[in-house]
Amino acid sequence: PQLRAFGTNSNSPPQTKKKNNDTSSFFANLRWKAAEVLTSSLEGSQKEQLLENLNAVPKQKLEQHDAKEEEELVAKSIGEAVAAARAEEAQLSQSKWEREKATIMKQAEEAAMARVENELRIQERRLALEKWQQELESETKHQEDAEGVTITAEAEIVNGSDTAEIVVEEPPQPTDHHHHHHHHPVLGPVLVDLGHKRIHIVSASALAAIPIWKKQRIYRHERAKVMATDKLKTVGLGLPGIIALHEDAKGELSILDGQHRVGMMTILEELLSPPNEEEEGTPRNNHHNSYFDLNRILVEVFPFSEETTFTAQDIFTEINKAEPVKLVDMPGVASKTHRTLITNTAAKLSEAYPDMFKPSQNCRAPHVNIDNLRDALFASDVLKRHSIKSQKALMQWMMDQNEALKVQFETTPPPHASKTAYAKALKYNFFLGLESSWLYK
Repeated sequence: PQLRAFGTNSNSPPQTKKKNNDTSSFFANLRWKAAEVLTSSLEGSQKEQLLENLNAVPKQKLEQHDAKEEEELVAKSIGEAVAAARAEEAQLSQSKWEREKATIMKQAEEAAMARVENELRIQERRLALEKWQQELESETKHQEDAEGVTITAEAEIVNGSDTAEIVVEEPPQPTDHHHHHHHHPVLGPVLVDLGHKRIHIVSASALAAIPIWKKQRIYRHERAKVMATDKLKTVGLGLPGIIALHEDAKGELSILDGQHRVGMMTILEELLSPPNEEEEGTPRNNHHNSYFDLNRILVEVFPFSEETTFTAQDIFTEINKAEPVKLVDMPGVASKTHRTLITNTAAKLSEAYPDMFKPSQNCRAPHVNIDNLRDALFASDVLKRHSIKSQKALMQWMMDQNEALKVQFETTPPPHASKTAYAKALKYNFFLGLESSWLYK
């Protein structure tokens, strides 16, 4: 039998949208069950707020959701996404699914439980802070009232009134929340507070329980698996980079950048665990390599601030403006001779056709980005295939390809370019940006 919650009724993989909705509904129901266990002592309104924050929905209500509401349930934590991906992979084989079903279901339940526990800690922190603010406001009002009484009494004494003993009660002292401010219930102590962001050291398992920002690109488990395999070859390098989180006005966290690295670490936690890992209390990871401790991952948190108008989307956009290093520029990949030849020729071509080159790597046809062109020339192995050894020879080869495209498009317009794009290519006599097949001729 197949697990209905993960959206598979046969050995063929389901459509992506249906699959997303089914897995999201499954985890929404799991979160609801976990929340029912963990929130039995909460007041009704607090419990409802927690369930709303978690998108936790009982199974009987899931069937009442329309497609739009289903989409709202899609934001899973990395732990939940990994469990869902493993289930979908296992269900492609009946025997594998029967063999691994119990383990996968246990992982899914643990991921949902961790997600709920995180949210509960955050809610408790928020309620404590709200209580502290109320106490602070009450104290301030009490002090103002006390000061008013003192001023009135002093005025009466100055005016010759009878002297009376003035007794001013000590105002109530609010609970010290310095600890709450500098120690996050999920992320732990604040390493550095820069104002616009905080730095924490967090375990990979804690990160796996944090949901992915709802507008993030889809988590792809295959990519995380490849990253984990590659990382096993370079464990001694540690984990370069930093995981970026957003904290909204309610204190809820989401992963803005690094979801696949967190997925990779979730996989590595299992791969690097000792055989007796199942025993309770056995520490993870530290036995393997002191340079790569999955309990100490560098994390930056961008908190909501009323002083600015910047949103999670603004921060996400800012982070992703950075352009990745091209293959041709990776150390040890391209020879210095080939890199220099390609770079100089691409620069010369951009100088010859300045109107057809754009700074953005996401530019549209018929335009070309110089770094994309450099990388494409290297990846297509043009220099070796055509025995090109000089800048002049590479430039001539590209001009020959440009002329061949011009002739080809005179009879058959480019199929994947708009009329406007082709018109501009004709105007400037530059056709290399209309398509890429010329690189392999």
